[in-house]
Amino acid sequence: MAKYFGTNGVRGTLETITPDFIVKLCASFATWHVNSAHPKTAPQVLVARDTRTTGELVEGAVVSGLLWAGAQPVLLGVMPTPAVEFLGAKRKLPSIVITSSHNPPEWVALKFNDGRGVALSKERGEEVEAIMEKGVWMKAGWNEIPPLVRDENAINEYKETLKRGCGRLDGLRVVIDTGNGTAGRVAPQVFKGLGAKVMTLNAQEDGFFPGRPSEPTEANVHGLIEAVKTYGADLGIAYDGDGDRVALVDEKGNYVLGDRVFAIAVDIILSEWDGEGGDVVTTVATSSIIREVAKRHGVHVKLTKIGAPYIAEEMERGSYATGGEEVGGIIWPKVHPGKDGILSSVRIANWLIKNNKRLSDVVDALPKYANVKMKIERGEERFEMIKRLQERYKNAKNATLMDGVRLDFDDGWCIARASGTENYIRIFGEARDEKRAKELVEILKKELENLG
Repeated sequence: MAKYFGTNGVRGTLETITPDFIVKLCASFATWHVNSAHPKTAPQVLVARDTRTTGELVEGAVVSGLLWAGAQPVLLGVMPTPAVEFLGAKRKLPSIVITSSHNPPEWVALKFNDGRGVALSKERGEEVEAIMEKGVWMKAGWNEIPPLVRDENAINEYKETLKRGCGRLDGLRVVIDTGNGTAGRVAPQVFKGLGAKVMTLNAQEDGFFPGRPSEPTEANVHGLIEAVKTYGADLGIAYDGDGDRVALVDEKGNYVLGDRVFAIAVDIILSEWDGEGGDVVTTVATSSIIREVAKRHGVHVKLTKIGAPYIAEEMERGSYATGGEEVGGIIWPKVHPGKDGILSSVRIANWLIKNNKRLSDVVDALPKYANVKMKIERGEERFEMIKRLQERYKNAKNATLMDGVRLDFDDGWCIARASGTENYIRIFGEARDEKRAKELVEILKKELENLG
């Protein structure tokens, strides 16, 4: 079992994710990549960071670790995670993104991607950890240390790709809340470049996230909601700290849940799909809305464990049209293999303009489900509790045990799983109405309470 890697990279605070730890981890990652690549040569590794106050500190440790292993760091500066994944896939280079994504400002984290731009899952992370624990990473001699490369203009390649893949947005009035994060370097410029009338919120980069918490939940984007109403905008958009998640607000000021944003993207992608296959990949905790939208297009849904790396890895194994999560993280595989909140917002906006539709009408046309979420605070025992719950349901025909315990019923489903980064067991329930969704959540809550 992975000791440090979670659902997407390594996360913690400076008390645990220390500079000396980062040096060894990144030297081990470079070694892992060389061992798994052909030919086995010391690689260049793309390195980018978000706007957090710890970014330059962590970047220094990452650079030291890579140089120690003889790998050449290519410093991209402050850049959204999806831009790094795009560049990694295009250049066939591994990458490290220094970002805690939607977590609070004190968090320190690193995301690791292979030479295809695909994020490392917990299982592949275990291979990196094994190298680090044994201390067997590559060590360059004094005369073998490569020079640093700086390529902070590479972000323009990503911007131009977003523009080329999208039609004009002339006349669209949009409010963009970048949450003091990295999306401010891309999203407003792309929307303006395509002809939209743009108002920005929290567009200044600030690692303390003074405008709002980084996660774009409904509670956190009330400023965006009010701005959409006041400005009379057609669309409101909010991103998390590294730009891989997106939340939308319709022209009436209604917040659109992430699973509905994902459903809209699935509908758009499948309507335009001209490749082989065409099925959809998502996690065991994603709304049944996705399954219904996929069914309309005659395709199936493949379930994975929770976490972007599992979705991306599965998509690399087959011919899938798209993948994503219920939090507003969506993959457009014809562009790159990672979740991309910025690309998603541009493509959805273009689709609305092209089809002369209002976002509220599109959301209203989606299948209706009620979601209930809760969490139970537990420490390290949370993992053992989930194992015991899995043992309890191992022979149940309606149970899926790939990630926690998911129970499917004729009128809904529920899931309980241990958080990989926080001391919680999370329980989700979904049904056609809120009352039934709450009842489903209570089933697993009571089971866990009985376990102690």
